[in-house]
Amino acid sequence: MRNGRVGTTFESIPDAVLVKIFALLPSSQIASSCALVCRAWRDSTCDATLWSELCEGSGLRGNDAMQCLGGWKGLFGSVYGVNLIASPYFERIHYLDADRLKHQFLRPWEPKHRLIIDQGGSVFQRGGGDGVLRECPASDCSPCPVAVDKLLMATSWHWGKVQQYVGLQTFSNKFLNCSPPMMFSIWYADRKGDPSVFKCQVVIRDELKNVIFSWESGELETTENKWKLVKHIVQKYPPGLRSIVVKAAGMSINHSSGFHRPKFTSVKLQFVPLNEVPLCIDEPACKKFSHF
Repeated sequence: MRNGRVGTTFESIPDAVLVKIFALLPSSQIASSCALVCRAWRDSTCDATLWSELCEGSGLRGNDAMQCLGGWKGLFGSVYGVNLIASPYFERIHYLDADRLKHQFLRPWEPKHRLIIDQGGSVFQRGGGDGVLRECPASDCSPCPVAVDKLLMATSWHWGKVQQYVGLQTFSNKFLNCSPPMMFSIWYADRKGDPSVFKCQVVIRDELKNVIFSWESGELETTENKWKLVKHIVQKYPPGLRSIVVKAAGMSINHSSGFHRPKFTSVKLQFVPLNEVPLCIDEPACKKFSHF
């Protein structure tokens, strides 16, 4: 008691009020910062009411939570805390992992040109002027700041393209029909002394694999030996999402020979809760577009 008044402590805030407040915060802050304040707050961050409110507001159902070992909190993490890209650094997919990915309706990266070595997409051939090649470390280029020791994809003097199919059969149709926002990002750069362009695309398809929405970065000019980040929120698209195709491509402006032109890596695609969309900042897109 101070000056005749009863002081308010963190522990004295009613649980119901805490749940309402936490529901307005980013999920990462709830699970980290808020949980460390005191025991009462830690308990509230694990409250099923909080996570059920966050889930149901996004179109997730009680049946979805019942099928998840972690309940509502586990369901939220399995939907919003997972990168939908099977191999974000273009890792080679072992044949056992390829079978697992097929069961999860995910597929490895595939080169979009005339030569595909195997159905697993685990080996790429250069394929002339429109080929792609894995590198580690990067040739004639500084390492990617977020993927120093990771594989990256290097392209040739003509458009070298790769794509990955992302199936969403593990998500409920009710959730997908709410057109949940998605955050897409990818890092790109070029080799020293070779100007080049890069582009990427996210294609949203319905149950019949018809394209209902697509976003494209446009042709982005690279900066010599400097990595840049493309980051975009894909949102407000028509209902009916059932699968996604992510595409990335690079080309040398000078059309010089070789297979070490524009490079890209660290691909991320994940669902974003509605209240966290303003926290994701979009990169301005280039005005020049070309057929992907």
